[in-house]
Amino acid sequence: MIRSTVLSLALLAAVPWAAAAPVLLPPSTIKVSFQEMGVTVDANFTKFTGTIDFDPAKPAAAHVEFTIDITSFDLGNAEYNREVLKPEWFDAAHFPTAHFVSTSLKPLAAGQMQANGKITIKGRTQDVGFVVSTHEQGAQRSYDGVVRIKRNAFGVGTGEWAATDTLADDISITVHAVSSR
Repeated sequence: MIRSTVLSLALLAAVPWAAAAPVLLPPSTIKVSFQEMGVTVDANFTKFTGTIDFDPAKPAAAHVEFTIDITSFDLGNAEYNREVLKPEWFDAAHFPTAHFVSTSLKPLAAGQMQANGKITIKGRTQDVGFVVSTHEQGAQRSYDGVVRIKRNAFGVGTGEWAATDTLADDISITVHAVSSR
């Protein structure tokens, strides 16, 4: 269970959200979910930075970038948190951060965009695409989306954990990013 949680968090770190201008504000969150032995495991990254350069009148010019501190992966148990930092999981000693950078944002329905970008976890980069919903409230704008990745594509959970019968390959990273408008 510990290793599964670590994998989930590692994948979360690869979440594509944020970019170049207003920085992320405190209500922002990055959560990771995965299945271990058929049971859903939830974790959080507690330290990350990002910028979001977004003008609703020019969505195609938007840029988002996130950097996640892998050591901040929190499974709710100190022993599990230490385990996922090891080489077979996140290998935090060699890859202390995960990174997402947008490559394009395209408007969909009102308040939604298709976000495409590159996620790098454990030195491996993969293309990702996901839908982002935007909401404005006062002087802030929030961005919500779910990025789905495969942990094995990033080498998270190697050795006995590479098999998907105990620890699912599918990881969901839920991002709630808040910036100034």
